[in-house]
Amino acid sequence: MPLVGPLDITQIHDRSSFVDFGKILIPNNLPSLVIKGEIEPESQRLVAITLEIANSTLQISVFSTTKTEEVWPEVRLELATSLRAQGAEVQEESSSLGTGLAVLMPSNKSVKGSKSQSFRFVGFDGPRWFLRGSISGAALTDSDARDEVESIFRSLVVDRGDEAMPPRELLTLSLPAGNVAPPRQL
Repeated sequence: MPLVGPLDITQIHDRSSFVDFGKILIPNNLPSLVIKGEIEPESQRLVAITLEIANSTLQISVFSTTKTEEVWPEVRLELATSLRAQGAEVQEESSSLGTGLAVLMPSNKSVKGSKSQSFRFVGFDGPRWFLRGSISGAALTDSDARDEVESIFRSLVVDRGDEAMPPRELLTLSLPAGNVAPPRQL
């Protein structure tokens, strides 16, 4: 039976077929995938990775948890409450990634030309880690794009490390060495 991820580092044997961001590994066999790092302005640390494919965006971050703690249900509730307080329409929805949140953030009427934004939050509880994703673009309405983005989310690998950390602490990512590009298709 094939493994269904996201995966823990203990479930793979070789890191060489991944783009290695330290705590998150992304398969390097997707030639049309664009990978961008998200830097926190205050600390200048890499805190999230944005993946662009199929006219869609998947932004991912990883957090520490305890061995037995499942945090996605509680995080989902906190996100929904916070987003509703900002005026968003939020609904729980099921997909191949489990229960997530479908969000419609209304336009900012004080900013001329602003439009409503739709996105979806997904989450996965792993051993001592939690991976959160935010999906936007074509994957919200196009089934082929959705399948591709969800497949990428499931193919991610998390290397939490052994260091003691408080629950829900954002894990700092690291930039891979050298140029990051998928293998050329001949």
